[in-house]
Amino acid sequence: MKAMTNEARQFSSEFDHIAHEVLQMLQQVPAALLDHPFPTPESYSIFMLATYLVEVGEFWIVGQIGKKPYPSPSLAEFCAGGTLPALIARYQRWLREVHDILDRLPDEALDEPLAFALAPGGLAHIASMTARACLQQAIRHCGLILEHMRTLSRSLLSSAEGEASVNIPGAPAAAEERQNQDGQT
Repeated sequence: MKAMTNEARQFSSEFDHIAHEVLQMLQQVPAALLDHPFPTPESYSIFMLATYLVEVGEFWIVGQIGKKPYPSPSLAEFCAGGTLPALIARYQRWLREVHDILDRLPDEALDEPLAFALAPGGLAHIASMTARACLQQAIRHCGLILEHMRTLSRSLLSSAEGEASVNIPGAPAAAEERQNQDGQT
């Protein structure tokens, strides 16, 4: 297999950093708080944001650079379901795909225009960006989501420190269920 280009290695390294920080955060935040949104209107939980981030990464890297039709993640942040182990496995799969795709991406391919590989029913079939622009967009978008997750995590952890138990009124029961599904604790 051809070695990654220097530029592709830099992008791949940045996605590794972002994904590993998210995975670490998902393990550090108590399960009862993963579904608890920031206490402001129209806020999202860490689990919702983590799901959205991986969907953004899958859309840009797997869908656009890897040229596999992939649905737009525009609504993913509003509905995240599944288990924590399944989300962690999804991140691991995505990182393997990032490396599989970027390992074969030659430098000259970064400047070639890519037609958007939108799923059927997509909005634009004529838009294009270069592979480099897609990677830069993915880094910026994932970084923005990660910053939201950091802020929410700090807020939730600091408020949980002041409580004897992590029992947030109104937090969905799904947080505990995520830990217990699939025979995992």
